[in-house]
Amino acid sequence: MLPALYDDQRRAIARLATMLTAGSLAVLPLTAQSSFVAGAASAQETIRNGELATPARLTFPAYAIDRDPFVPDANVRAFESADADARMAAQPGSTPVVRAVIVGAQARALVEIDGTVRVLSVGDALGASRIAAIDASGLMLADGSHLALDGTRR
Repeated sequence: MLPALYDDQRRAIARLATMLTAGSLAVLPLTAQSSFVAGAASAQETIRNGELATPARLTFPAYAIDRDPFVPDANVRAFESADADARMAAQPGSTPVVRAVIVGAQARALVEIDGTVRVLSVGDALGASRIAAIDASGLMLADGSHLALDGTRR
């Protein structure tokens, strides 16, 4: 329990509280100004002084967008196929791995050979053979072998 206060102590606490309240009220006009008004005032001063600086134009990084590999493009496809066929024919010991297939009217397959992934379709060369068919299980080659999605060759 708190001890009883004498009249002198109560008067001292009341004076201190009054001075603190009066001090807070005296500073209130300085702190009550809106930041919107303060910002507008400083902008007006800047315009008057001729120091208005416009921000630099925003720039964004440029992205190189490759074409959609599942949409045929005759010119690009002919160039890519000729170059890739020569590379694949030169790698007889490499083992192709079927990473994904997309079936439909124009079936495509993602095939990885020695770390290089290519988009292939029916008729493209794969090693010494050509792709005869693409289905949900993998690739059927013209030589009768089958490359499955799990990486096995049957």
